[in-house]
Amino acid sequence: MKKSSFFTIVIILVLFSCGKEIETKKNNVIDLESNIGITEIVNLSMIADGIEYIPLQTKDQSLLTPPFKDAAFVNGRLYISQSRSEVKIFDHDGTFLKTFNKQGRGPQEYEDMSNIYIDPSTNNLLVYSIGKLNEYNNEGDFVKRILIRDNEEIKSFTPNKFYSIRENLKLITFRNFKSLHSACVTDSTFRVLYYVNYSEKEHALRMNSQTSINFLEPYFYKFRDSVRVFNNYDGSLLTVSNANGVDTSYIFNYGKYNCRNVDLNVRDYNKLPLIRRFGDMFESTNYVFIQFQLGSLPHKPRIMLKSGVAGNRGETYEITLSTSLLNKKTGEFKFVDQPEFNQFGFKDDFEGGPAFWPVYISEDDYMIAMIDAYKFIQHAQANNVSAKFKKIAEGLKDTDNPILVRVKLKSE
Repeated sequence: MKKSSFFTIVIILVLFSCGKEIETKKNNVIDLESNIGITEIVNLSMIADGIEYIPLQTKDQSLLTPPFKDAAFVNGRLYISQSRSEVKIFDHDGTFLKTFNKQGRGPQEYEDMSNIYIDPSTNNLLVYSIGKLNEYNNEGDFVKRILIRDNEEIKSFTPNKFYSIRENLKLITFRNFKSLHSACVTDSTFRVLYYVNYSEKEHALRMNSQTSINFLEPYFYKFRDSVRVFNNYDGSLLTVSNANGVDTSYIFNYGKYNCRNVDLNVRDYNKLPLIRRFGDMFESTNYVFIQFQLGSLPHKPRIMLKSGVAGNRGETYEITLSTSLLNKKTGEFKFVDQPEFNQFGFKDDFEGGPAFWPVYISEDDYMIAMIDAYKFIQHAQANNVSAKFKKIAEGLKDTDNPILVRVKLKSE
């Protein structure tokens, strides 16, 4: 090969590599500022391969009482926690399996079920309760207890929740509002390997606020063999997956709508030109799902029925929330418009069901949600739904358990 041809190939490879790196970095920036005021209705078929509606078996032992605190769909089983004390477990076809309840004051019990986590590798159930974590196996037998707040090295930071990244790596979150750290990463003996810190700007903002502000609290969620850390207005979504330190997965560009540009010492943040995350974030192989509070910014407000008697009279209210969708492969971000009155999320163009927004996403890319039986029946009567949807509705009573909605997301 001629020397000139060799150098030409090298240059092309270098340029291609640089171009891919620039493209990757660009895809990691979520441009919130420039998308304000731009929304569109997104059909479920754009992100999913199909949807299933599965009635949950209704009998005395399986009866669910709202509100539901947590739901998880792991290895073909549905787990629903309610009343901060117990978990109802159903099979993939809606068959009731059992009730898990170990509430009490004994050494193998929990006082209060603040939240739960199902370990996909073992199907073990982990229950968080007042500074400690109890683990139970698939049969409901006690495995071990971890007293998070007894760790002397981190006690002053008010340890709160515990995540197992893998067997020899743990993440413990903090609730000390004025701390420089939002969490720490430990080995299997709970020796601190490193702390997860706020940026200087984020820490300064928290230190200068007169009171603890809810939307400045850090947010954590498990994604596969890692934990995502959303330290809010430093603009980064961090990832903890190893013993060496954090990585930056995404950068949020709030631009002029960043909370550092407004006075936070007010009563009503909904009147401010401010973007802030709302509720839980969800992530699949291809997508990230987030709701944002948009305050006084220009957007289409969500119009919902009031609850109770006022709702029965048809009274409505506006809420300044917007759902959003990030395509991880292309980097495309969009605010998702409300597809129907009193609904939000993605339009079901498969079966004609109500709009869909997840309450959980499994590691095998299933989104789940639930619909009350009476709402399912009402929707079938008032809308152009598929024959399959209508048949399910005809077999329901208003007092039946909710219907599990299971959506298979695209992963290729």
